[in-house]
Amino acid sequence: MADLSLSILFVDQYGHMGGGQRILVDLVIAAKARGWRVHVLCPSGPLVDVARNGGADVHILALPVMRDGPKSLISLVRMSVASRHLARKYASLAQSCDLIVVNGPRTLAIARTWVRRFKKPALLYLHKQYGRIENALIRFFLSLPHTAAVAVSALVAKPFDDLANVRHISNWVAAEFLDAPASLQRLRQVLGIKDSNPIVLVPGRFSPNKGQRLALEASRLLADVSCHFVFSGAPLFEEQGREVAKELAAQAAQQPSRIHVTDWQEGMSALYDGADVVLVPSVWEEPFGLTAIEAMARARPLIVTDRGTLSELTDDGRFAQVVPADSRAIAASLRTFFADRSAWNNRARQSRNHVEKNFHPHTLQPEVLALCESLLQS
Repeated sequence: MADLSLSILFVDQYGHMGGGQRILVDLVIAAKARGWRVHVLCPSGPLVDVARNGGADVHILALPVMRDGPKSLISLVRMSVASRHLARKYASLAQSCDLIVVNGPRTLAIARTWVRRFKKPALLYLHKQYGRIENALIRFFLSLPHTAAVAVSALVAKPFDDLANVRHISNWVAAEFLDAPASLQRLRQVLGIKDSNPIVLVPGRFSPNKGQRLALEASRLLADVSCHFVFSGAPLFEEQGREVAKELAAQAAQQPSRIHVTDWQEGMSALYDGADVVLVPSVWEEPFGLTAIEAMARARPLIVTDRGTLSELTDDGRFAQVVPADSRAIAASLRTFFADRSAWNNRARQSRNHVEKNFHPHTLQPEVLALCESLLQS
């Protein structure tokens, strides 16, 4: 029976809709389904409306602007000063809730104040690897009573292997990717692609880390092949992503019949359905790789680079082609796909079963909610 007395506060450091925010919204909906009252505290952005539509009461958090990546000591001191003010401002909200879920470390100082002052249990979500100073702050937070953390991959969990209150629970694919009917032509219709040449989809936020530049170079190496490269995303969270977006837009202007850029706003499953092959060309140590899981859920042929968790997610190449983070290797793999798609399509059909077995929301969401309940009981 649902416990209508429980109240949970999700605190997010971003207002954009990245992978971590999509996971947060899924948890909001799952918590509401259990009858819990849900609050979300986050900066202004698309997350505000999405969380409200999921049933949450949303409160706007005015965080100082910080660049992405490792933080300087001065930046962290400035954030600490602002955090004390914000902790006081939203103290009554935190005190009214039974559990605090912190989505990323930038709001740790705020949550730490509430945990210590109001004796609240708290769950910290770790979505990527962090710098030395941030890891120290995470450890300090997790030394407090009734705290725990979810690390979305073994790679993310590794710096905290010695902490018993850090759990590895993978991200999951949204139910839409498992349930939505196929929509094979919608992407071509929206982009105005009238020929039948194959589409290479490169999904994900625009960032130097995500490898869109590698994909552009691979497209140049495949100049003799009639195909389309579709870059779907936006420059979220970091200034350098805007430079990548400008480069993509310039190439699309020069080659409008070959290079396409879209910030896809329709059902995400239709984006993948329209692709003949999906490319995830990350150049950093990818902490998870949600786009790879989404491609496999829609049974699309997939190429990933050998960075971070991507190989592990695809069962070491059983369900995708794993290549070095190199434009020549990517181009060679695409040539193999264009030459004979049948084996690739057979492997892609099997990859959906892999996702249903290992990354299903009905399996993984209850693990997170059970951890929340154990913190409440403690």
